[in-house]
Amino acid sequence: MPATPRRRTSGLTAALAALATAAAAPAALATAASPAAAVTGATGGAELLSRVDGAAQTSALEYWTPERMAAARPATPDVAVLDAAGTGGAAASGETAGDVQPSADAVRTLAADPVPSVVRRQRGTADVVTGGAISVATPWRGEPAVTPKIGRLYFTQGGLPYECSASSVRSGNESVVVTAGHCLTERGHTSENVIYVPGLDGTSEPYGRWPAARAFTTREWLDEDQSTPAALNHDVGFVVVGRRDGATLAGTTGALDIAFGAPLDRVTVFGYPAAGRVGDGFTLQHCTGWRFPDAGGTTDHGTLCDMGGGSSGGPWLSGFDPAAGTGTVTSVVSFSYSAAPERLYGPRLGDVERALYEQAAAVPVP
Repeated sequence: MPATPRRRTSGLTAALAALATAAAAPAALATAASPAAAVTGATGGAELLSRVDGAAQTSALEYWTPERMAAARPATPDVAVLDAAGTGGAAASGETAGDVQPSADAVRTLAADPVPSVVRRQRGTADVVTGGAISVATPWRGEPAVTPKIGRLYFTQGGLPYECSASSVRSGNESVVVTAGHCLTERGHTSENVIYVPGLDGTSEPYGRWPAARAFTTREWLDEDQSTPAALNHDVGFVVVGRRDGATLAGTTGALDIAFGAPLDRVTVFGYPAAGRVGDGFTLQHCTGWRFPDAGGTTDHGTLCDMGGGSSGGPWLSGFDPAAGTGTVTSVVSFSYSAAPERLYGPRLGDVERALYEQAAAVPVP
């Protein structure tokens, strides 16, 4: 299966360069290890990307002024894809995928630039999935119990401000956040000034800001060519955040369950898209529907959802109970195919990701 030529997402180079002045880091930046200095003795495919002390955590909090938060953009990927079938995944469980079919075109991680509007054919009676589905990104206006557990991740790479989505997951240290691996390292740049803002609602930050103390990703994402399925299969990262006024993250916002080896079940996907049809980066949005296997070369699962750039790292929840605000994270938003932006893909959480999670969950948070 030949790989397509490497493709850098177009349209952001000049825009990001223009942000450099506004995004210039202050003298004291969050201390982060470079990829070359990442801990290579970790087991289970886990890599420690950065270790941030208290002073650097404070510096990261101070870095994110309202102006820099407003200027934060989805990170620019540079990835290729193998696509033998030329379909990029087939719908499952009676779900229709619309008329757009991905080809052997570039795949982009969903920290990417704006996606085009989606045109879908009208669903017929035979196309309706039991229980209904929401494949168009829709602002979350349901019960508020889930919103504190999902948030926006801010970070810098190469001195420029970026953002992704993330969520709090249950752990012994009550301080673990899951996101996409490319939100923590991309093209040789380890993210710095990393903070997590749970329950973001416009400019309101009802649960405050939580600085990263540790950041982990899979060895497969860090060490493999990030333009290939071998890396995309494990595009997952975990952040351990520090305490806030002595309290832990989960003790303040609650946390979602996390599980590994999920089947092709029904999921609800959440994120803060900053691009696309209705993305503003400050409004929690969601889709819901069945997932299906990717036929484009990865082992990832897909689902129908047109959420745009900035939703990277957003949780895929199985068994979601909107009234209780509970659910189990079984994947995170990773990428979409250029020819089919109405489908999101996320890695299957397996043994590699379990080892990564266990390492993050074992970090003491004094």
